[in-house]
Amino acid sequence: MQFIARNPVAPCLAAVFSVVLCQQAQAVEGGIGAYFLGSRDTLPAIVPPPGTYLSFIYDRLEGSVEGLSVGGLPIRADANVSVDLYRLSFTQVFDAELMGGTPALNVAIPLPASEIAFQAVTGPLAGTDIDDTSFGVGDTGITGLVGWHDGNMHYNAGLTVFAPTGSYDTASVDVGRRSVDILSNGKNVWSFMPSAGATYFNPESGVEVSGVASLLFSTKNEATDYQTAPALQLEGAIMQRLGSGWGFGVAGYTYQQLGDDSGSGADALRTALGASSLEARVSGAGPVLTYSGGRLFGGDLSLKVKYTSEFGAKRRLESDVFTFNLSLAY
Repeated sequence: MQFIARNPVAPCLAAVFSVVLCQQAQAVEGGIGAYFLGSRDTLPAIVPPPGTYLSFIYDRLEGSVEGLSVGGLPIRADANVSVDLYRLSFTQVFDAELMGGTPALNVAIPLPASEIAFQAVTGPLAGTDIDDTSFGVGDTGITGLVGWHDGNMHYNAGLTVFAPTGSYDTASVDVGRRSVDILSNGKNVWSFMPSAGATYFNPESGVEVSGVASLLFSTKNEATDYQTAPALQLEGAIMQRLGSGWGFGVAGYTYQQLGDDSGSGADALRTALGASSLEARVSGAGPVLTYSGGRLFGGDLSLKVKYTSEFGAKRRLESDVFTFNLSLAY
């Protein structure tokens, strides 16, 4: 019996490779890496037939962090961070063969609206309630990949390059007005992320098991002399898809830096926090609900709603994230 009403693979690809940057707080300079964790959850290793795929994604992130280094300014304080993140993702799957597989190219453009609030505990602003906001185009992610198929098993390998297209300024402090300007839309670095993924998808039973491993490398932020250490990222999902077009399951991830941050900017943060290491880690997990079916604007429609709760964070923002994804396949 066929449980999948239509091909759920095609409309989902645009969302799978949506990558984004937004500037926030703490180690891993800015508190978050170039890659938005959890973006590769369901069907991440399946490259669908040649065509054009669009995805419109909204993320609402709310979290907190203890100690921050933003724009080169190290501050020891408990901070609350919120982000409304809008992403536009474009994927082209080519009618060609490369290394025995199907090649594809993705371009993802983020538009983050960020806010940070904390009470300063050191320096000339000690005791002052501080907040700052930022809105604009973030750093663009470009992903090239190749996918292969073997029955119900699907594999891909790719490389994502994050270009520093978002605006960036080092932090400034206005002592007279008791305010700071610390948030930026970009990270002022180039980042590179090789990845490999596998998906088992049985169209008869509707069962999916997926996983992706990636490494994230970044260049030094010359404006702040801060070198973020490389990180290992593992993401995965287990899903059950139904003949009605609906699907449900759970997705999660873990992030672990493979060394300590370096440079005078990192040294200043270690001193401010009284920390021996800035090596960061975080994990997250939560439910996923999907729907595939119908048409919108002339394309095949796919929807996804996801909630992720992070835990085990160290030297990195720990947050709750709500995600809504609308994808179209042409």
